[in-house]
Amino acid sequence: MKKESKISTLLISNDFPPVVSGISTVFYNIWKLFPDRQWPVLAPGVNGAGDFDRASGVETVRYPYINKSGFFPKLINQMMLFIYTACLIVTRRINLLHCGLLLSAGSLGWFFKKVFRIPYYLWVYGDETKEIYRGSTLARLITDAIISNAQKIITNSSYVTTEFVDFGIDKGNIIEIVPAVDSEIFRPAKKPARLVSRYNLSGKTVLMTVSRLAKRKGHENVLNALPVVVKKFPEIVYLIVGKGQEEANLKALAERLGIQEHVVFAGFVPDRELPDYYNACDIFVMPNIEDVNSTDSIEGFGIVFIEANACGKPVIGGRSGGVENGAVVDKLNGFLVDPSDVREISEKILLLLNDPKLARSIGETGRTRVVQQFQWKDRAEAIRTI
Repeated sequence: MKKESKISTLLISNDFPPVVSGISTVFYNIWKLFPDRQWPVLAPGVNGAGDFDRASGVETVRYPYINKSGFFPKLINQMMLFIYTACLIVTRRINLLHCGLLLSAGSLGWFFKKVFRIPYYLWVYGDETKEIYRGSTLARLITDAIISNAQKIITNSSYVTTEFVDFGIDKGNIIEIVPAVDSEIFRPAKKPARLVSRYNLSGKTVLMTVSRLAKRKGHENVLNALPVVVKKFPEIVYLIVGKGQEEANLKALAERLGIQEHVVFAGFVPDRELPDYYNACDIFVMPNIEDVNSTDSIEGFGIVFIEANACGKPVIGGRSGGVENGAVVDKLNGFLVDPSDVREISEKILLLLNDPKLARSIGETGRTRVVQQFQWKDRAEAIRTI
């Protein structure tokens, strides 16, 4: 009998902890469940990487990384990524690549498939087939080649799967790996006293958003909806967790609306502290909206919604991208709203505030759904058995 060859994989991703992103969260939580020597990761040598790697349990090779914008730093980073990938392929006898992003990693997957005939799986998150992402004729040729030569396309929601089917990819070559949650870490608990004290939340009702401060996350329309809510619930506080380019604009908007006393900008919060923050809130709200002028235009899934659900919180999300009937099922684990409709956003917030029993029931249903359907071990097994 012929001995079955051993699969040795390499994940190539610039999004891996301590880099903070939804993509990083997915890769770390899946890859930590794999045997180290068979599933190494190649990631950038960013600040804090050494401390993280010593405690992570994931075999991670770090390539030298220049943390600066501009053409030449990006070119040098890509060259280093190429060199390290080539060395690992040879020394570790890699025979399967997981490419965590279309251009930076996917271009290497395409090259090494052509040169060494090593197959690659391409992870995608939405928008990669759209014209704004592909841009010029050269960009279209490159992205088309990377997508069409992938052995498997791995999507994070049915919405993204549909995008790639519409693009012409055979559905049999697409695998959906929907994000999950560690429901032992993210679980219901009392409001943490230290956060209640830090943000003066005693006796307050707390709305919260956890995300980068970017236009498509919908913070602006939560702020626009807040004056109506404040009139009926003057003790309301909107806790905004995260950093980003929209911070100054959002602070200015809160002042113009006269609600700055009801808005708290908490800034960046490490992943390990997020369960406490979810438990400090009463309602999680992020009316995600499509930003048509950006290459990062949609919410492919929305892992924050199921993290909030895991802590027993009702959620409000935008009827946009992969959130609809993915992370949020309307009237089951939360509510979906037209993210551009400020009135609807305020109505759904008030509905939950006026009916604590409904809010509690939706949060409990969300928790049950997470435990039953969103477990990392199931995602790891799905990858292992592709």
